[in-house]
Amino acid sequence: MLKIIVNADDLGISEDVNNAIAECFAERFITSTTLMVNMDYADEAVELARRSGWHERVGLHLNLTSGRPLTKEIARHKCFCDREGNFNAAFFHDMYKRMHFNKEQTMAVRAEAEAQIIRYLEYGLPNKHLDSHHYVHTDASVWKAVEPLIEKYGLRSVRLTRNMHGRMGFAKRVYKERFNRRLKTMPVQTTDYFGSFKDFMLCREDLTDGSLVEIMVHPMHNEAGRLVDTDKPIEEEMDYLSRIKYVKEFY
Repeated sequence: MLKIIVNADDLGISEDVNNAIAECFAERFITSTTLMVNMDYADEAVELARRSGWHERVGLHLNLTSGRPLTKEIARHKCFCDREGNFNAAFFHDMYKRMHFNKEQTMAVRAEAEAQIIRYLEYGLPNKHLDSHHYVHTDASVWKAVEPLIEKYGLRSVRLTRNMHGRMGFAKRVYKERFNRRLKTMPVQTTDYFGSFKDFMLCREDLTDGSLVEIMVHPMHNEAGRLVDTDKPIEEEMDYLSRIKYVKEFY
């Protein structure tokens, strides 16, 4: 029997996503969510979570690619922000930068990550789980900046790099295996597998019985007002999960 966490990413990115995630909790489609503390709808998201009774299931969705940063130093670097001071995701599209930052860039990322962790803790959210927008915490350069903060702020769990996948190149597979092994040596909780619902469907026959699996979803409403996971009706995904042998778990 698999143990499954269904996490809704991107809480706080918009009013619609906040409402879609609240609806998912009400329908028992998801077990947890992660908050983008630098986005305009973060305060509204936390208020909604408290009012609806799921604030204890809210982790941190570290964000270095969308919206405005919380700190000024990172905005001085063109690989992170545009002239208006908004994140531009330039480093995310540069493989060298994803593997290596210079000292100043590392310190700027560390300061921004620390500010986001502090903002999350100031909300009084007890989950203390960390993952990230566009999986940036799993990039070697970002992880070097973020890793010292995990123990400093007592974070309890961290998302793996995506390891439920279809075809994967040799170098990428080796990197992912090394990152996940390193993460599992730290005093934090992790799952055994992580990926999207599509990844899960591709790999489900190969998952070890008893494994803890995290499935990420991105709830929103389509033009017809239907609840979807990006573009696929989320109730269809959850209906499938309800028909296999599994138990829902929480970090």
